[in-house]
Amino acid sequence: MAGIQLSKGHLIIDAGIAQPFFAQASHVNIVYYAQRKTLMVASVHDHLFKTLHKTNMVMLKLKNAKGDGSVTIQELLIDNDIDPTDRALDFNADSTMKIISIFL
Repeated sequence: MAGIQLSKGHLIIDAGIAQPFFAQASHVNIVYYAQRKTLMVASVHDHLFKTLHKTNMVMLKLKNAKGDGSVTIQELLIDNDIDPTDRALDFNADSTMKIISIFL
């Protein structure tokens, strides 16, 4: 796997992305913009992101020994009538701001 996958209502974030963006964070802040069908994700330690957006904090779990991360978004999928089919997701990872924009 390379990138970000939707699997059983969870975002599975490849270790190559999760490690530099979230380091040792146990939680991330997320915000979904329905009009753009975009989910933005940043470390819980990014206070500016939380200040600029109305975020929800969710747990970032370690999926495997490789370092892949897992974030549940089942509620977001249901509340926004988003296709829950398992699939690879397009995304933009801004390494300067440490924000990932995922296109649902």
